[in-house]
Amino acid sequence: MTFLPSRPSGTLMDAFKANPAAAVPLHRFANAVMRGDGPFTPAQREAIAARVSAANGCGFCQDSHRIAALELGMDADALEATVSAAASAHPDGALRPVLAYVDKLNAAPDTLEAADVDAVLAAGWPEAAVEQAALICGFFNLMNRWVEGTGIENATSSATAAGRMVARQGYAAISDMLAGEGVRG
Repeated sequence: MTFLPSRPSGTLMDAFKANPAAAVPLHRFANAVMRGDGPFTPAQREAIAARVSAANGCGFCQDSHRIAALELGMDADALEATVSAAASAHPDGALRPVLAYVDKLNAAPDTLEAADVDAVLAAGWPEAAVEQAALICGFFNLMNRWVEGTGIENATSSATAAGRMVARQGYAAISDMLAGEGVRG
C-alpha cells in the first residue's frame, strides 16, 4: 500500500514508470556508481547501500540491497557486520574508517572534517573511495526518501526480487526496461 491515492498498491517500479524523466537517468547514474569502476566491490557497495538504508529506516532498500550483496557473493557475516555493526567494531580494519565516514555523512554531513577523509586515506583507500562512498550515501538517501515518502510497502517478495535483479542485471536494467516500454527520460 502506498500513500498515493492514484497508486494504492503501487510498487517501486510503478513509481519509476510514473516518473521516467527522473528514473531513467537516475538508474544510469546508479549503474555507474554501483557497478562502474571503483575501489569497492559491487557487493561492498550494496552492503554500504543497505547500511545507509538501515540508518534511514528504509526497510525495502535495506532488505533489497542485503539480498543484492549476498547474490554478489558477500559472506553473510561480513554483510551483517557491514550493515549493522558500529564502524569501530567492523572486522575489516580497512573498512572501519569508510563506514565511519558514511555514517557521519549520512547522519550529520555538516560535521565532516578533513580528518574523516584522512582516516579513509590512511587505511589505504584511494581518494576515489571517498567520492564513491559519498555517492553511494547520497544516492541511497534519495532512494530511501522516494520509497518512504510515497509509502512503498516493504514486501519480502518485492525486496527479494529487486535485490536479485540489481545483482544479476545491474541498475541499467531498470533504465533499459523503461526505455524498452517506450518510456524515456
